[in-house]
Amino acid sequence: MIKKLQYYASVTLIGSSLLFTGCTANQQDSLFDSVIGLARDSAGLEVKTASANDVTLTYMERMGKQKNAESIVLVHGFSANKDNWIRFTSAIDEKYHVIAVDLAGHGDSEKRLTTDYGLVKQAERLDALLTNLDIKEFHIAGNSMGGAISAIYSVNYPDRVKSLNLIDAAGIDGETPSEYYQALAEGKNPLIATDADSFDYRMDFTMSQPPMLPWPLHPAFVRKTVARVDINQKIFADMVATKAQFEKTGFQQVLQSSMNEHNIPTMIMWGKEDRVLDVSAVAAFKQAIPNATVHIFEDVGHLPMVEIPSESAKVYQQFLSTIE
Repeated sequence: MIKKLQYYASVTLIGSSLLFTGCTANQQDSLFDSVIGLARDSAGLEVKTASANDVTLTYMERMGKQKNAESIVLVHGFSANKDNWIRFTSAIDEKYHVIAVDLAGHGDSEKRLTTDYGLVKQAERLDALLTNLDIKEFHIAGNSMGGAISAIYSVNYPDRVKSLNLIDAAGIDGETPSEYYQALAEGKNPLIATDADSFDYRMDFTMSQPPMLPWPLHPAFVRKTVARVDINQKIFADMVATKAQFEKTGFQQVLQSSMNEHNIPTMIMWGKEDRVLDVSAVAAFKQAIPNATVHIFEDVGHLPMVEIPSESAKVYQQFLSTIE
């Protein structure tokens, strides 16, 4: 708690000291990086890198209190990164060893327009990373695209997964088309920001309770996001290709068959106001995983771990306590 208070105090002091001064783009970017660094330190997270087959991945790690602490692996969604999990990790009991990874093409991990960012390939890279880190068994939690990757991982490597947490996960669609799918049908993609206006729209579109992003952090975040347009378009195209493949192979049936065989403890967490992946997908996932625990957050959008980090972490830990 003391570390958290120190972090928020630091952010307030830095922000207020520059609020009325002429702050260049480089200074804004430097300040943004400093604030993120303070947040990571507050959560006890250290940034590291490791090989994962054809790429080098960056990840954050918080060691557990004990040498043999249980591991939790956190997997972000499309166009996001490991830092989505900072405040969520702060609320997770320190007895857990936590890893939050930047998937290939995201955050500080290696990114090339020639790389295959298909979801099965991403799951393979995640397995290579965890193998290199000598993490044999772990709990895995994924949001959005990261939820789909986590589900794929659980199907392909079931003996390594102690539990699965699907947070507003992609991979299986519900009966009600989401607002996001309707936008895609009209040739728009609200998840790829191309300027400041589309950035702000993206924030409001993905979250019902977006965290405060004061000036001068806002323009720095905008620049970092807009700079990713090309790589985001490549990743999205590869993700769509995976979705088409899943529709042909019947991923829901594959997941159901695997879960019936391996009975991995599973939780489904969803924001009721999710505009990206409609909450009706919960019923579809529940059909594939009948024994899954379900928790739906009122007045929350697509990113519960960002919007309500403490509450969502508490719900997750309650689930973990039932399988320990």
